Amino acid sequence: MGIDHEVVKTFQDNVFPLSDKFTEMLNEHFSHQTERRGCGYTQATRLLADYVNFSRQEKDLTDLKIFKDYSSKSVRKILDNKSLYGLEISNWRNLDQNSDVDEFLNNQPKEDDYVLNLKQQAHIQSSLRKCYEKVELEESKVLCQMLADVILPILPETSQLIELKSLVEKPKVGSCPLAEKFFLKIAHGTILRHGQINIIVDEYDRPLLMEKVNMGDNHSCISLQTLVMNGIRIPAGSLFSVNYDVEQIQNKRLNKQFKGFVIPYTEFPGFWFLRLTTLAISPENRKRAFSTHYDQQVANGLFSPGTTKLSQLIDVAKAQI
Repeated sequence: MGIDHEVVKTFQDNVFPLSDKFTEMLNEHFSHQTERRGCGYTQATRLLADYVNFSRQEKDLTDLKIFKDYSSKSVRKILDNKSLYGLEISNWRNLDQNSDVDEFLNNQPKEDDYVLNLKQQAHIQSSLRKCYEKVELEESKVLCQMLADVILPILPETSQLIELKSLVEKPKVGSCPLAEKFFLKIAHGTILRHGQINIIVDEYDRPLLMEKVNMGDNHSCISLQTLVMNGIRIPAGSLFSVNYDVEQIQNKRLNKQFKGFVIPYTEFPGFWFLRLTTLAISPENRKRAFSTHYDQQVANGLFSPGTTKLSQLIDVAKAQI
């Protein structure tokens, strides 16, 4: 047995054990260190895509599958029996920040099973909210934040982050370990002769994502700042895909330097989150975080995978606006 990944250990000790799938991936089981998968950390972010791309539901307990054998019955009882205790709870999420729950728990002279269960669920959620503070590694903080948001979704209006709509179906865009290839070249100002880049911006012309066209898979995008999708914060340097016809978009203008367009994000029907790219983690921590995925990029001669910064892509994007 190897040493548990920091995220695995932190959830085990402070929140609730992660599912076998997440644990196996984060502990870098050899089955995930393949040519197609890259590494376990990359795979864990692909697994997170199963949650990111679908909306959070008030009564649906599917998201609890990020944990190992979590008692969904205990959570369901909170909603099923709330009226017996005069509680107004419409949602099992964010119980630790619900003022009605807080007041109820502070004024209970007797702790029966319902009260103890509610207190336990609120405590687990509070611990989950703070788990990113318990870890030290950059890549662990990123993952802890995303896992927490699955259960405790944030509101874009309170976070002041741009919210992306999610597509109904996944576009046919790949997410293999070498998907960073052209983005790394673009970061250094190199674009294929027939290639182009589209810069997806907010209402203030700030670049949100960069899409590459005629370079590998079309409609593959990398995020340039933290975004929100279905209540989950997605870090800059994440891989997305889109599905649209650029000819149908009226509100666009030509880039200043490279072929392609500057397009408002509101012109797109939606996006699909694929995984984190290696650019989501700073160069000094990239090899440690992505292990065999990073090694594969080096072995395949990708352009400066160990030193390229996401800020270089952001600079390229800003120069087009």
